[in-house]
Amino acid sequence: MKRAYLVLALAIIGLSACQNQSDSVKAFIPGTYINSAKGEYAQAEDTLTITLAGNNAYFITRNTTYQAIRDGKLLPKHHKVKKLNGVFDPQTQLLNETINGQVFRFDPAKRVLIINSKGEYKKIN
Repeated sequence: MKRAYLVLALAIIGLSACQNQSDSVKAFIPGTYINSAKGEYAQAEDTLTITLAGNNAYFITRNTTYQAIRDGKLLPKHHKVKKLNGVFDPQTQLLNETINGQVFRFDPAKRVLIINSKGEYKKIN
């Protein structure tokens, strides 16, 4: 009987630890994230603004500025704005973007957002 109580207690502790981690990630999500890249032929800056829409739903606004480089000179800037939606899954702790299927993973300890396991964005607020 004591063993059953011990197993039950450990299960409850494990579930609450998972819930606390999920709550920590969820609390971290809203904010502004930036990424920049530069290569031989172009440079780009991305800003993602994520706001809570309700319960596990989020609005995502992506502002991208792109400049081509030709003969070492920057050409005029091109701006693009995308409005996206995402749903947070508390079990996987991922934000799933609903239009293009992108997966957003958050690391509160490093203050970063990783999109599709490759693009890393730093949280600035």
